[in-house]
Amino acid sequence: MAVKRFRGANSPDAKPDEAVIMADAPVNPLAGKSIKVSNFRANLLFFVPLPLLLNGFSKMADAAPLSMLASFGAFALLVLSAWLLREGLKAEAAYNARKVARPPMPRKIIAADLSGIGVGMAAWLSWGQPLWSAVVFGVVTVVAFLAAFGLDPLRKKGMEGFNEFEANRVAKAVGKAEKLLAQISDAAARIGDRRIESKVNDLTAAAAEMLRVVEDDPRDLTSARKFMTVYLMGARDATVKFADVYSRSQNQEARSEYETLLKDLQTSFEGKKQALLQDDHTDLDVEIEVLRERLQREGHLPKEGE
Repeated sequence: MAVKRFRGANSPDAKPDEAVIMADAPVNPLAGKSIKVSNFRANLLFFVPLPLLLNGFSKMADAAPLSMLASFGAFALLVLSAWLLREGLKAEAAYNARKVARPPMPRKIIAADLSGIGVGMAAWLSWGQPLWSAVVFGVVTVVAFLAAFGLDPLRKKGMEGFNEFEANRVAKAVGKAEKLLAQISDAAARIGDRRIESKVNDLTAAAAEMLRVVEDDPRDLTSARKFMTVYLMGARDATVKFADVYSRSQNQEARSEYETLLKDLQTSFEGKKQALLQDDHTDLDVEIEVLRERLQREGHLPKEGE
């Protein structure tokens, strides 16, 4: 069995080129992977309204149509609330993972309101509580819901210091690119091959690192747009097609071609990231030189040769 050795920049036998590779490696091992939120409390809310469903069938047998409809309606509202909460937690995780982001739709706040309406409806029309008591139940439910799960992000993030239009363009473009990365990862998971999944993860990590560079400077969007759309869409379509073909035939030629494509795409994204960083460094050098000349003209710095 071949043994794979791992060396860092400070290892005793590390070579100079290995140190460079380590320095350029993606800093985030989870970059590019689809965000999956596991929250037991949120999932538990799908089961909480089940007594209302049973109560609705009971009211049906008792020929109480209003109470029956109220129970079924409250059940539907609470299930919808649980689903919105789960989606809101995913949107919040995606918002927190990005440097530049617009606030997502306030799904958690809407879910809290729906849960309050559902509980109030059940208390009033199904359980026979007075209206004021049902309102109290609903309000307490909303407050407890928000206390347990918090509010949605309500502010833009990472857009200070940039033109708002450009920052919005970047946030929208990066959001679409991240959806493509998630689709690539999901398609690769269907292949059921650890080696392929590892190579796909390397590609998505390289693409995600390039996205972080674009977020840091929205001016890079125009230069990187082809990578964020055309290349990622091509990678997604190729991964979906390969997953379908390989699951049926285990075609090794198709596997070899797909692995080569992944490597070429990864190299392209890593190269584009370095090019964007180099452009930023060049821009900084120009700004420093202009500032130096201005300070020299105004007498704050001695001119060269003096």
